[in-house]
Amino acid sequence: MSRLAGKYELLRPLGHGGMAEVWEAVLHGDAGFRRRVAVKRMAAERVGDERLQRMFVDEARLASRLHHANLVAVIDFGVVDGIAFQVLELVDGFDVARLANWGLTAKAPMPVPIALGIAAQVAHALHAAHTAVGDDGAPLNIVHRDVSPQNVLVSRGGDVKLADFGIALWEQRTEKTLGATARGKPTYMAPEQAMRGAIDGRADVFSLGCTLHALLTGLSPLQDENALVDLLAGVELALDGGLPAPIREVIGRAVRRDRQLRQANAEVFAQECERVMKALAPPDFELRGALKRWLEVVVPSDQAALATPMPSSVPHRATVSTRRRWPLVVAVVALVGGVTAWLRRDVPAPVVVVEPVPIIAPVVAAPSPGPKVEPPRPVAAVVEPKLKRPAPVPEVRAQLGVLAIGGERFLKGEVMVDGRSMGFAPRQLELPVGAHQLELVLSDGTRVGPRTFTIAPQHTELSPLRWVE
Repeated sequence: MSRLAGKYELLRPLGHGGMAEVWEAVLHGDAGFRRRVAVKRMAAERVGDERLQRMFVDEARLASRLHHANLVAVIDFGVVDGIAFQVLELVDGFDVARLANWGLTAKAPMPVPIALGIAAQVAHALHAAHTAVGDDGAPLNIVHRDVSPQNVLVSRGGDVKLADFGIALWEQRTEKTLGATARGKPTYMAPEQAMRGAIDGRADVFSLGCTLHALLTGLSPLQDENALVDLLAGVELALDGGLPAPIREVIGRAVRRDRQLRQANAEVFAQECERVMKALAPPDFELRGALKRWLEVVVPSDQAALATPMPSSVPHRATVSTRRRWPLVVAVVALVGGVTAWLRRDVPAPVVVVEPVPIIAPVVAAPSPGPKVEPPRPVAAVVEPKLKRPAPVPEVRAQLGVLAIGGERFLKGEVMVDGRSMGFAPRQLELPVGAHQLELVLSDGTRVGPRTFTIAPQHTELSPLRWVE
């Protein structure tokens, strides 16, 4: 039987995306030693992409330096036949986005103390990453940059793990974020990260605050397509009115536009979550036990033998229609200093679909100062993606280019491409190669264009064709 590097027996694919594929595998050692692991390797069709290869190696190098009970561990790294691979701890469980969806289906939504406990555990892991040092004792200045429900894993035994440092920022990264690209998911991204400004661990605190809000309500406070633009303009995020006041206070601090007003670090956020958890939970509450009991209720029977190590580590490629859901921030307007910034969406494997199903019943709470509060609203259920076997990227991908539209003048203007509405600026579009007629309908009704733009294959997410005014 053929084995990767002579010792890793690949059993079944767990996910495949534009950059990498993940397999469940068995590590075979001497004297009959066996261990279940996850093998993540570069997708065959991307092996020639030197930039992605460097990113992949950077991820392994970074993860190997981090050691914490709430972080997915890297066991090994190697290159076989020119294809790099990582060997990871296999988390026998599921991401919390998927679990939240199953909880809705089973009419057993995630209990509030469990959500707070999960957020606290992730915050402890983030603090360990943020304070990590190199061999010389110098800070590594790590920022995860992709904290979201899809990257938080829960094992069947009740362990909580933060996964996927694939786009993390750190001092010793060889492949820097190039061009005008902001990394991360727009519905969980701190404003300074969207602006491609200087960031630190408080950007992850912001994302974790959005994650906790999503676990409790089904929606990130950035879910509305204009929320990030409004936040950049100085309007604080609106939190769900059904949340208990102590939770609103914790989340409200985490998601402040000014990072100086957030919790000082992830450890402080963890302590605040634990304090509220203890106040709201029964006296005998214990997170691991509570998680195990809840999983027994919500995990479907057909998932009993399946494990999902890192679903969002291998994101599906975004299509034009998927990208159209979000106005990706392409420019930071004069309201925030006149600095122009660009944003692209890294799409996770689970797909968020808005459905009118509440995750928690509304809770009547006394008003408290801080971010404004909006009434309870319909929430989003996270639809479990079907795992697909590795397959070549369709040839049509080579015939697409990227157009970025933004600037102060175009803010919230409707983008018309070949006579069809494509959403509102600022945004980034993936369009077929060739000539296109573009027109902007500004918020005051003024029309700009039409103008002809020719999209070419060399117009990529890192180097798009730009229309900025």
